[in-house]
Amino acid sequence: YWGDTHGHSGYAEGIGTLDFFLRFARDDARLDFVTHSEHDIWLDAGEWELMRAKSAEYDEPGRFIPYLGWEWTRHTRQGGGHHNVLYRTVEDQDVISVLEFPTLSELYRELDTRYDRRDVVVIPHAHNPGDFRQSHPGLEPLVEMMSMHGTFEWFMQEYLSRGHQVGVVAASDDHLSHPGYSAPNRTSLAQRGGLGAVMAPERSRDAIFDGMKARRTYATTGDRIILDFRVNDTLMGLRAPFSETREITGRVIGTAPIGSIALIKNEEELWSEDYSLDTGAGTPTDLLLTFYSEETPVHMGDAPRGWRHWRGQLTVAGATLVSIEGTDFANPTTQNVEQDGNGAAFRTNTRGETSSLKLSVSDVQPGAAIVLELEEAAETGSAPPFYRPRAVIPGARVRLPLAEMQGGRLERLLPIENYHRDSVTLRRVRPDGPRDLTFSYTDTDSPRQGDYYFVRVRQLNDAMAWSSPVWVGGHPSQ
Repeated sequence: YWGDTHGHSGYAEGIGTLDFFLRFARDDARLDFVTHSEHDIWLDAGEWELMRAKSAEYDEPGRFIPYLGWEWTRHTRQGGGHHNVLYRTVEDQDVISVLEFPTLSELYRELDTRYDRRDVVVIPHAHNPGDFRQSHPGLEPLVEMMSMHGTFEWFMQEYLSRGHQVGVVAASDDHLSHPGYSAPNRTSLAQRGGLGAVMAPERSRDAIFDGMKARRTYATTGDRIILDFRVNDTLMGLRAPFSETREITGRVIGTAPIGSIALIKNEEELWSEDYSLDTGAGTPTDLLLTFYSEETPVHMGDAPRGWRHWRGQLTVAGATLVSIEGTDFANPTTQNVEQDGNGAAFRTNTRGETSSLKLSVSDVQPGAAIVLELEEAAETGSAPPFYRPRAVIPGARVRLPLAEMQGGRLERLLPIENYHRDSVTLRRVRPDGPRDLTFSYTDTDSPRQGDYYFVRVRQLNDAMAWSSPVWVGGHPSQ
C-alpha cells in the first residue's frame, strides 16, 4: 500500500486547506494512506482539533486512511533535527511540541509516558541537521531518506551503521497541499516527492500501521515500483537467524525499463548488475548522459550538501543529433533542454541522485564525441549549512569520445573540495530493456553477527527504490 507520511498545507508555511490536502491525497494522488504532518511550532489548539476531526471524517476503512500526525521541528543541530510523529488512532492524541519538549530525549520520554509504544511511529528526516546517534527503538522504526529536498541514502546509513534497527520510507514534504503526487517548482524543493510502500495484509488502519512498526516498508522516488527482497527467506525489515550462508533473492517490477540493481551489505556495495547497457559491437544510437552529485555532509551535525546545478551547452561532434530529452524533467525552474541543430542548451540539478539526458544519434563517424560546456553554478538548498558553506562550482569543459566507452560506458569525475564522486557518465543503452526482473546472490564472505543487507534499484528514467534492510543474526538495539 502506498502513502505519504510527510506533507504540509496552509497551517504552516505552505498553502491550501486541510480538506484540499486530504481530498488530493485520496482522489488525485490515489494514496492508500497519508499524514498531514504540520509543524508544531505553528500549530495552535484549534488547528490541532480540526486536524483530528478531519482525520476521522476522511477515514474510509478499506479505501483511504489518514493518520493523525505532526512534525516536531527542531532547527538547530544540537536539538536533534526534524521528526514526524504519527498516531495509530485519532482519539485523545496531543502535540508534544518542541516549544515544551525541546530535545529528542524529552520528546521520546513524553511520548513513552503518555502513549502505548505500539500506537506511535516517529520518523526522522534528513534535509535539516539532525542527531542520528539518538533513536528510540520502541518508537522510531523508520527513517525518511528521500523527499522533494533531495535523496539522502547517507541518512539511512548513519542510523544503520550505529546499530539502529530502522526501515525506510520516502515522502514528499510538499508544502502545496499536494501529498503523493508533488511536482517541484523551485530550487530547494527541487525534485518530485517520494512515496513510502508498506506491506500489509489489508488496507486498514491497524494493518498498515503494524506494517510501519514492523519495518515492512520500502522507499521510492515517486514511481510505484514493486519490490520484493529477502535474505534466507526473511522479508525486508526483519532479522533472520544467524547463518554463515546468506541466500539473497528478490524481484523488481518497474514502471520503466530497469537500469540497475545493487545489493549493499553493511556500508559497501556487494553486487550490482546493469540491465540497460548495450555492449554490442555495432554503432551506438541510443545514449544516456547522466549527471550525479554527492550529498553527504562533510561535518557531523551539518546540513547535507545542497543541490548541484548542471547547466550549459551540449554539442554532438562527428555524428548527427536526432533527438534529445530529459528523463524526469519535472521542475520547470531548474530543468530544461532545448535542441538547436546538433547541440542543445540544458539545465538540471542533482542532490544524491542522478538526472539524465536521453540522446538519439545517427551517422556516427570515427572520433565522434559528446562535448559539454558547463557554466559556473552555486549550490542551493533549503536548510542553511552551519559548517561547510554552499560552494560555487566553476565551469568546465567535458569531452566524452564514443570510442573511449568500455563495456558501453564512459565516466568523467568532476570533483570539488570535499566531494570526489560527482560525475558525468555516458552510457550506451537499450531503451526497451526489461521491466520485470528476479535476482539472486549467495554471500558467504566474512559473515558476522548483525550484518545487514538492502537493495537499491534504479530505472532508466532515473526513478529509484530502496528496500528496508534485512539483518542476519545479532540483536536489535534496546
